[in-house]
Amino acid sequence: MESPSARIRRAGPSDAPVIAALHREQIPWGLLSRLGDEFVAAFYAALVRSPLGFAFVAERDGRVVGFASGVVHWRRFYREFLRAHLGLAVRAVAAGLRAARWRRLLETTRYAASAALPPAELVSIAVSPEARGGGVASGLVAAVLEEFAARAVAAVRVTAGSENLAARRLYERAGFALRAEAEIHPGEVAAIYVMTPGPRRTWAASASQPR
Repeated sequence: MESPSARIRRAGPSDAPVIAALHREQIPWGLLSRLGDEFVAAFYAALVRSPLGFAFVAERDGRVVGFASGVVHWRRFYREFLRAHLGLAVRAVAAGLRAARWRRLLETTRYAASAALPPAELVSIAVSPEARGGGVASGLVAAVLEEFAARAVAAVRVTAGSENLAARRLYERAGFALRAEAEIHPGEVAAIYVMTPGPRRTWAASASQPR
């Protein structure tokens, strides 16, 4: 798939370290980044290998400048990840206890497993600053939604900080509808969006719109 300024392709296991690095650079405030470099790397390595997860990367001149990822069922993926990386998860939680992050981890887990929301989620998206504004993010979102459609996923959710207007506009252009605004973490309001998959032409059209 081509965006106006990058080539978008499915990510493989060899892309996991680059994706993890880009996540840490562009989403340093997120819980995943706060759990440590080793945890982030293991998470994306597991995600791109799992039948429940997938990712796409955007390349420019042979270099990855963006990525987006998704899972078809969060609760099942968590279980799969914990079975394979129990020791790492224990160390991350222990570090979180020392850093008072354990509560955020529990809150995030509770949100991810909520029966009130679709189990499928557009998990993360990040684009390098130099690649922004050329339709790369829209192309990545479109690729993720095409994958959900190919897997016959009935509905997809995504979350953005309530004040992250750029992300919110991106998701709304792609066809997501605001479901609710809620405090997943105390004092931090998140906008929760849901899409019921429809014709692929809607998603393909969104990829051509510049950010």
